[in-house]
Amino acid sequence: MNGATLRIVASSILFGLAFQSAQAQAAAEQGLKIIASRELGNCISCHSLAGLKEAGRQGNFGPPLDGVGARYSAERLRQWVVDPRQFKPDTLMPPFGSINGLQRPNQARPLLSPEQIDQVTAALAASR
Repeated sequence: MNGATLRIVASSILFGLAFQSAQAQAAAEQGLKIIASRELGNCISCHSLAGLKEAGRQGNFGPPLDGVGARYSAERLRQWVVDPRQFKPDTLMPPFGSINGLQRPNQARPLLSPEQIDQVTAALAASR
């Protein structure tokens, strides 16, 4: 590769990384809204997350969510959101992405869509 081609490739890679970073940040911001929303995730009814002080009172029943992105991979965080019973069968945390094993679920669909689960996962993964 000549110098001009190398600069074009490098610029393209940097642009792509910046675009991905902006997308990841937007997903994480939306995920925080879902975590705080009483109509959607309502995660803060049981957990606390320092970045959501404006959300009002937060729970202490479940473990704090601060720093979970440093302790767990994004894949593991996603599985906790989709169906935490895979890790802890006796958990009281609801499965947000599965209705498997539920008897007479209120709605015949998961609580969160796959896109919303991705956004919550992005927010949790960003909590370092």
